Amino acid sequence: MVAHDASPTPTSSTGIARSPKDTTASHRNRRRARAIAAMPGVVVFGLVALVLTGLGEALVGLVAGAAAGVVVSVGAWLGATPLVLRSLGARLADEEDLPRAYNLVEGLCASMGLPVPEMWVVEDEARDALALGRGHKTAAIVLTSGLARDLDPVALEGVLAHELTHVKRCDVAPATVSVAVVLPVASLVPGIGAIVHRLAGRGREFYTDRLAVSVTRYPPGLRDALTEIVDGPLPHPDSPLSGRGVGRATRWLWTVALPMPDSWHGGDSEALIGELDAATVRIAALDEW
Repeated sequence: MVAHDASPTPTSSTGIARSPKDTTASHRNRRRARAIAAMPGVVVFGLVALVLTGLGEALVGLVAGAAAGVVVSVGAWLGATPLVLRSLGARLADEEDLPRAYNLVEGLCASMGLPVPEMWVVEDEARDALALGRGHKTAAIVLTSGLARDLDPVALEGVLAHELTHVKRCDVAPATVSVAVVLPVASLVPGIGAIVHRLAGRGREFYTDRLAVSVTRYPPGLRDALTEIVDGPLPHPDSPLSGRGVGRATRWLWTVALPMPDSWHGGDSEALIGELDAATVRIAALDEW
């Protein structure tokens, strides 16, 4: 007979059991997010301390640098989600705005043991979605108006399950904080999306697909959604999603990576051999699952 662990299983605020693996991943991702938030604080500390030490105020420089660094790090942690939402031009939506999405999210959250997150909309014909936040209680799901309007309920459920899986594992935390930290230079660094991708975790979209379809128990739903997103309209040239600033920084955090303007006429550059998070790779995997 196999002995079973008698220790209690962690539960969410809804009382639904949460697996130890989920809990471990959440704690790990939140620790990583805090470390990322500390990065600009360390830079500010160094600059302030260096300047004041050069002026002959070494002790004052250390104290002032430490205080400034803490303020910047805390601001990066607490202000990350609002900053990214403002940069995306997202508006808070209610059930009247997104009746289908809210109904699906409420059902999925009940089955996944999550509080219902805020829902936000970015006005754009492109079809895509994004999860932001520091944890389960501060999460925000962002949908483009095109995705909310165009996807059928089965495909939309697949996308929402995917984004809520990011919330459940708290991998939204390092992703959101990473974007907030790099936003000041995002429009100046063409490869900023790749940096955020590495900080958030390459392969996170591929892995999340597998977990999401274990919730819906219907891989074709998410597979069809990815196909519709890829085949749908490109972001409007004036949209925040079109490849400037926040579009570049968040590129790899959307359900399907945003196409960049330099790839619009030459095939999507996300379809790179060996890139697990490329939509083509994920669609092929979902066909097998």
